[in-house]
Amino acid sequence: MADVITQQSILNKSRQDKFLLILNLPDALKKLNKSGQLVRTSDTLNLDTLQYSVYGTVVPATNIQASNLPYAGQSLNVTTGKRDNYAPITVNFTVDNGFNNWWVLWKWLSFINDPEQSILDSDNLTPIAKNSLDKVVYSNTGNLEPYQTKITVYGLDEYNNKKIQWNYSKAFITNLAGISYNYRTPDQMESSFTFTFSQLVAELL
Repeated sequence: MADVITQQSILNKSRQDKFLLILNLPDALKKLNKSGQLVRTSDTLNLDTLQYSVYGTVVPATNIQASNLPYAGQSLNVTTGKRDNYAPITVNFTVDNGFNNWWVLWKWLSFINDPEQSILDSDNLTPIAKNSLDKVVYSNTGNLEPYQTKITVYGLDEYNNKKIQWNYSKAFITNLAGISYNYRTPDQMESSFTFTFSQLVAELL
């Protein structure tokens, strides 16, 4: 008899958004957070908006390199133990009716490169020091840079229960796509963003 755990529900197949993404604010943007307050300005953010119902490919391929080891008249394949860098991830998401989740991503990109001044951290949100090589060094803890953060993606079953999670560490945004909307269809507004990261850890729930 087939294992019922491996059977796919017909409800599961019909759903488009099977992933929930939780985005922690980068250290650099926490000063802009006005969570719980009735504040809506171009200079603020709200932590309550940082939950995304996403769809599409959200888990990258994982590759550990192999190497040839000469042995007698042949060669053996052995592992190098070296994990390749992960490819950037593009996340498709539904834009909320207040454009709040899109706005968080816009402000994140604006910190990395101001749209008017074309520099990093034009509002001086983070303490900056320079070393002997005149390289910008931040005095934050945790992530290597204050524009990096931890992103968690949960895989959901047909009843919206969390079954698996992927933790992306030292992540930061690299691209924010345009907003796609067609008034002639009932579809919601959609967009996407791309982020890169350093480590990936998966956990069953």
